[in-house]
Amino acid sequence: MAISQTSLNVRRLGKVHKEMKKRDQLIIPSQRKIFECYKRTVRQENILLIGTIGAGKSATINTITATLSGEKSYKAPTGSKGTHMHKDGRRRTTTHLIWYNKCGIDGAKQKDMTVPKAFPHLVDMTGLADTCTKDQQELLEMIITGRIPDQTSIPALQDIQNAQGSWWQMKRDFPFSMNSRKIHKILFVACADEPIPKHLIQSVKNVAQPDGSRRNMNPRYIPIFGILTKTDLVDWKDAKILEREDEFLEFLGIDSASCYARWKNDVDGEYTSSHLLFLSKLLSPDVRIVLDQRSVCGYLLDSFIEHPILFISVTVLVVAIGYCYFSSLSLTFGN
Repeated sequence: MAISQTSLNVRRLGKVHKEMKKRDQLIIPSQRKIFECYKRTVRQENILLIGTIGAGKSATINTITATLSGEKSYKAPTGSKGTHMHKDGRRRTTTHLIWYNKCGIDGAKQKDMTVPKAFPHLVDMTGLADTCTKDQQELLEMIITGRIPDQTSIPALQDIQNAQGSWWQMKRDFPFSMNSRKIHKILFVACADEPIPKHLIQSVKNVAQPDGSRRNMNPRYIPIFGILTKTDLVDWKDAKILEREDEFLEFLGIDSASCYARWKNDVDGEYTSSHLLFLSKLLSPDVRIVLDQRSVCGYLLDSFIEHPILFISVTVLVVAIGYCYFSSLSLTFGN
């Protein structure tokens, strides 16, 4: 029975690779074409990278930046010799929630390449444990809904939660959901040479793509993309590796042709046409996204907190116009 199941998986994976081969035969997009997609877009997208410790999230950001800018990039610190030890014994380099504006492309380079104003930001964070606990989902909920600001220490938040046993204190400390911090897409990063973190994947899906209910007929839907890193460390002719790849796609619930890639992060900052091809799918404003529905009052409150000077200026202007209008009416009726 086990042999027949393995054969079935290998046949199914054969179809997956045929689809990927067809995809690779398409015209490879250029950086310019990727930029042009966002020229008419108003919404600013934030793409969150999620994975376990050592999956290669920060290295992936460097590769994305290098691919788009055409220059080697080491913006995100990488390596397995971080100074912060996780409880599972592995060291992590990234400990904070870090924004890389315009995918980490330098300001001068943005002008030279005419990078659109609404080009997406990348958001890096510390590696998470392969669990599907309520605490972890609460943390992801706060990040995805835009409560946690840039450069906040994620381990510090986890330590506070563990000490107090409740996320209510965190919600009191970060009560407001900023529109500019909300996550629009998720890039799940996993290692090809390690077991698939299925519990963490489930945790992410529960938060990013929850089921609807009678009270919420239009639930949040944040698209998930996936990449397997360290592809040079495995033999892709090995049936077990192909099964692992199949598991990854199945757990994420994604299509190999449009939402997945085998991804190699080169220490020298080199990139290939396959990197550009995947980024043309990830960096597309046409991907369906459904954010949380906000009331008018809630939206106005978020806008006030996010841009207080602009909001107050507009409010004063509206009040002044209204005052002038009603004053003219009273003078008219008075005469």
